[in-house]
Amino acid sequence: MWHLIVNPVAGRGRSLRQLERVRVSLEQKGLAHQVHLTEAPGHAAHIAAALPEDASLLALGGDGTLHEVASACIRTGRTLGVIPGGSGDDFAWALGLGRRAPEAALAHSLSGHVLEVDTATVDGTPFINALGTGFDAQVAHNFALAPRVLRARAAYLYTVAATLRTLECQRVSVTVDGSPFYSGPALLASVQNGPRTGGSFTFAPDASLTDGRLDVVIAGHVGVRNVLNLLPNVLRGARLDHPHIHQIQGKHVVIEWEEAVAAHMEGQLLGARRRFEVEAVPRSLRVLRQPLAESSTRR
Repeated sequence: MWHLIVNPVAGRGRSLRQLERVRVSLEQKGLAHQVHLTEAPGHAAHIAAALPEDASLLALGGDGTLHEVASACIRTGRTLGVIPGGSGDDFAWALGLGRRAPEAALAHSLSGHVLEVDTATVDGTPFINALGTGFDAQVAHNFALAPRVLRARAAYLYTVAATLRTLECQRVSVTVDGSPFYSGPALLASVQNGPRTGGSFTFAPDASLTDGRLDVVIAGHVGVRNVLNLLPNVLRGARLDHPHIHQIQGKHVVIEWEEAVAAHMEGQLLGARRRFEVEAVPRSLRVLRQPLAESSTRR
C-alpha cells in the first residue's frame, strides 16, 4: 500500500492539479494507494507519524510539506518518495527531480531503489534542505505578501526586491566544528544541506545530500548594489566569488547574532532568536530514488 500525502494548497494549488495525474499512473500500474489530504500546517507530519514504521510514503507538495513528512521518517524504516508540487521544490531539485513531470518523479519512487540522504537539526529540530537566518529568512517571511498573480521565481524575485528596501546588517559570530569561522556584520548566515533555497537561489552549488557535511554560507557586509550584482550568479548556480562571501563545510555549526533575527527551515518560519546550533545527521532519511548515475541531473 502506497500512502500519498498531498498538500492541496502547495504551489498555490499546483499539487492538487497534479494529484489526478499521479493517481492515474498508480492505477495504471495496479498499485494500491491511499490519498491523505492535509488540512493545516503540521497535519502532514501527524499523518506520516501515524503510519507503520515500514510504510512507503509519497509526498506531493512543496518544501514545507516535505519538511513535515520527512521529519516523521528520519531514523525510521519509512521510505519517502518525492513528487514536487510547490513553489520552490528545493529538496526535489537537490535530488534531480523536475517540477513539470510528476509521472517521472513517481517513476523514481516506484523504482524501489533507496537512497540514504543526510538531514540536519537546528536546536534539536530536524530539517532536510536548508536553515536560513537573516536576510533570506526575511525573504521567506515576506513571500506570502507577494502578489498572487506572480508564480515561482517571479514571486521570489519580487520579494527579494521588496525586502532589499529594509536591508540591514547585524553582527554575527559563526563557529564550525568547534573553531571560530566568522565574526562581524552580516546580511545572512545560511546552513545548506542541499544547494538551493527559496526556489531559485543556489547559495551552495557544491552542496551534497550524501556527503555527511553541511555547507555554511555567510554574506558579510554586502550592500544593495553588491546583492544585485551577485544575484545573477545565485540564480544560475555559479560559485559566489566575492570578498564578503564566506563559505566552509562542517558537521557542527553555531550561529550567534547580536540581536534576534528571523529564521526559516525550508521556508517554514522559526521564531526570531539570537542563537542557532546546527548538527549534521548523516544518512538518516530513506528516499526512494533511482541511482543518480542512471537518471537525469538537476534541472
